[in-house]
Amino acid sequence: MPSASPYALAPLFQAVAEALRRIQAELNQTDLANGDHGDHMVEIFEIAAQAAVERQDADLPEAMAYAASLLEEQVDNGSAQVYARGLRALADQLRFHEVTLEDLVAYVQHALRQEENSQPPADENVSERRTGAVLKALLSGLVNWQNLEKGQPATERPLDMGSLFEFGLAYLQARQRGGERPEILAQAAVSVSPLGKIAHRSQSGRIAIQAFLQAMQGYPAG
Repeated sequence: MPSASPYALAPLFQAVAEALRRIQAELNQTDLANGDHGDHMVEIFEIAAQAAVERQDADLPEAMAYAASLLEEQVDNGSAQVYARGLRALADQLRFHEVTLEDLVAYVQHALRQEENSQPPADENVSERRTGAVLKALLSGLVNWQNLEKGQPATERPLDMGSLFEFGLAYLQARQRGGERPEILAQAAVSVSPLGKIAHRSQSGRIAIQAFLQAMQGYPAG
């Protein structure tokens, strides 16, 4: 049955598509090989948004996995294949850790409210247990995405101390560059993901993740 939650996945993907559309021409110019990266990125998130509409009654992992399946069909869009693997890796971990869209939104809103170098504020909407589950799902999804891009199998528990150190270092480096918190988190995520390997994917990935975070920030507090 349809959820009574005020949150929906489709508007988040649509917000990303709109942010990318604003720099579509610039992204095309940065793609020295084919000149169409901006076109492909807008296409990716428009497809993802439509997939979320078609699976609006599904849970978060199922909706993301369905979006991944539609992106896999875009055989002439190389970036779509990369994002399909990323969405599938994330969906698997969200399912494994039983993370809902409500959990994800609450976690992101909580993280974006935190002041640098301060204790996290008490937040009855974000329990320590759920915070841990969301964080593990996100970080594990990134690790498995890296594994898939290397042709390695995904695993249920991919996190290790090396991965955690890499994530921590990426966050510190992003924070040193400065910027608003969504920008810092987006930069850190891209730098440890397969998107960081190619310049134009790195640029578009930062915009995409930042727009996704800001869209969740705009939802009413849980």
